[in-house]
Amino acid sequence: MASHVVVIDSTARRATVKVTPTRHLTEVLSEACSKLGLDARQYGLKHQKKHVDLSLSIRLSGLSSGAKLELVQLSRSPSVVSVALQLPESEAQGAPNGRLTDKFPSNTTLWHIMRKFEAGVAGDGIARNLTARGVPSTNNGAGRLFYQSPVIQIVGRELSSFRDLQKTLGQLGFSSGSALLRLNFRTTDQPLEEAMVEIEGYFKSIDEEVKGGAVAAKSSNPETPVSSASEEPTESMPISTPSNNANSTSGQTSTPEEQPIPETPVQPSSPTTIVSSRPTTVYAPPINTVPQSAQTPFNEHDYVPTIDQAKAHQHHLNRTTRPNRLATDAELAAQASAQEAKLSRIADIEVKIRFPDQSQVVSKFTREDTAQSLYAFIRSCLDNPLAGEKFTLSFFATSSTGTGSGSGTQQHAPNMNVTKHQTVIPDVAEKRLIRDLRMDGRVLVNFSWTSDASLNARRASTQILRPELRQVASQIKVEELAAVAVDEGKEDKSSLRRLGDGRDGDGHQGRSEGKKGGGVPKWLKLPGKK
Repeated sequence: MASHVVVIDSTARRATVKVTPTRHLTEVLSEACSKLGLDARQYGLKHQKKHVDLSLSIRLSGLSSGAKLELVQLSRSPSVVSVALQLPESEAQGAPNGRLTDKFPSNTTLWHIMRKFEAGVAGDGIARNLTARGVPSTNNGAGRLFYQSPVIQIVGRELSSFRDLQKTLGQLGFSSGSALLRLNFRTTDQPLEEAMVEIEGYFKSIDEEVKGGAVAAKSSNPETPVSSASEEPTESMPISTPSNNANSTSGQTSTPEEQPIPETPVQPSSPTTIVSSRPTTVYAPPINTVPQSAQTPFNEHDYVPTIDQAKAHQHHLNRTTRPNRLATDAELAAQASAQEAKLSRIADIEVKIRFPDQSQVVSKFTREDTAQSLYAFIRSCLDNPLAGEKFTLSFFATSSTGTGSGSGTQQHAPNMNVTKHQTVIPDVAEKRLIRDLRMDGRVLVNFSWTSDASLNARRASTQILRPELRQVASQIKVEELAAVAVDEGKEDKSSLRRLGDGRDGDGHQGRSEGKKGGGVPKWLKLPGKK
């Protein structure tokens, strides 16, 4: 039977751990990592290139005396473990075979497993009392309730203290497969109310540690900027009207290096009116059936990518296809806290509502406004015959998911994957536009009739807004950018650069004129030719 084992890490450092036949390998791993200054939650053990089951004891593991164990780093992503909780007879009623089964991540503690089975979230869905049990004591005559602590037996180990129940499945050696937990109850000398206060205080301290770790992760990247709402408009705004797209194609440029970027003209202020005590700007539907962007002349060479753009695209493909590790809990908490801090600084947002007849209404909403107030504002804009019809509102919400290779708090870092999905705005008073629906900057909201709306409402192509709003509506004016003349020589050279040709401006090849194209080099000797 083994009396000691040797644990070796990746840098060939050794840690000798004395063992007994009943000692578990999780304790061996913890002691070895403490000697080597490592976190035992991130490492496992291998013996002869095979993973060792950490849930076993030394007697059952089959290790010989002086066995050499290799310390290997585990995946940061938790794995799934099937857990069966064997209930005592007092709680086994209604459970098949007296067991509750479900699947949990390997980083779930035993206490949280019992809490989920207790609340009915996991298992058969029946609520039980597993962690807050009390039994009356008749010795004192008052019948005071004393706490019954849960006791879990797992692979010959008994875990009864509150500290032991905070161990995760991974710390107990269950990183995959299944685990059987046998539950019993033990009456203590502690009153029930004192035990509940102690448990609540313990979890408060745990929450403070988690928040402190998130703040520390955020402070470790002090240079990471968090853009405000005014600097980061929603990307859905450019699709507000077809005429707004003229800005993207009106400028005739060859390359960014050869021509300065002209300043975007300021949109002239439109007349505003008051709707439901809100300053509102109304835009009429476009007059022409052809969008203005389709009427703007363009240069075909503008659609040929430059060498720099091709390199940037290739760099983007290489970056997005490279495997990255998942963000840690501290980085996810830092991202969430940064997002909450950003939303708390937003005072108001600009919402543009686009109706089926392409008319648009723009107004501002504060952080106190809810989704119900947005619906009420739009109903006040509709014509009287249509104000009672049912409609829905939707917008394209932007969500970002990051990997652990970045700072964790930058919202648009290169390692952030930004996705847009259409979100339906519910007509409820509990959802706030900024805090709950995550609106910021300028947001485009699409108006659509529901299937319950009348046929006249769904067929209404014009006259959706009130008459007084249609009278003050103005057309959206988009000023075209002035074209800048480009030298023909530079334009030809730019075209060659866009096509990726290796020629210079005079049409000669990039190789030197003294060398002949093709041919056989002198140092190459072929048979049959002298």
